Amino acid sequence: MASHGQDVTLLTVWASPFSMRAKFALLLKGIEHEDLPQDLDNKSKLLLESNPVHKKTPVLIHKGKPVSESAIIVHYIDEVWPETSPLLPQDAFLRAKHRFWTDFIDKKILDSLGRFVRSSDGGAAGALAELGDEEEGPFFGGGSMSFLDVMLAPYAVLIPGVEQVMGLKPASREQCPRLHKLFGAVAEHPSAKVALPPIDKLKEYIQARYGSK
Repeated sequence: MASHGQDVTLLTVWASPFSMRAKFALLLKGIEHEDLPQDLDNKSKLLLESNPVHKKTPVLIHKGKPVSESAIIVHYIDEVWPETSPLLPQDAFLRAKHRFWTDFIDKKILDSLGRFVRSSDGGAAGALAELGDEEEGPFFGGGSMSFLDVMLAPYAVLIPGVEQVMGLKPASREQCPRLHKLFGAVAEHPSAKVALPPIDKLKEYIQARYGSK
């Protein structure tokens, strides 16, 4: 991992897709950092001081200054360390498309999964199917991971975990070929083995927290 001589700490919860995003971005950039796992049932003083508004993870602390919210953290990482593995494209229109789909993911896909877990609403498949097939290569960034890929990567383990424990019926390969191609590529990416938890471990967490249907 490349050393940038920076003081970087990441406050995380291992099962959080938002924490996974921040971790993935740091790994892709080769940023040396310290992971500080957090217990949201017993929040640390550092977490409360670093994110006094939402009091949740992830929080990136860089040179003593905290940055919160996963999309903002990944933007920050890409801007502060632009020289390695750039995540957002140079073209302004393409950057706007990445931001549009990121907003869609967080408003539609995550909400669908959340509503399914709480009330057996199976709307996630419809939301996932709306993701387009607009780039060549396994990733939305083409041959290498991009900003949008980082935003979606946690769902490569989260969706199978929820599916197997709760009975979710996600979009099929025919309905959403691009997403299935991405998840297959994510599973083979070296950073995934560090940034993303094993599906079996995530299934145990979901089972313990929400129970089976």
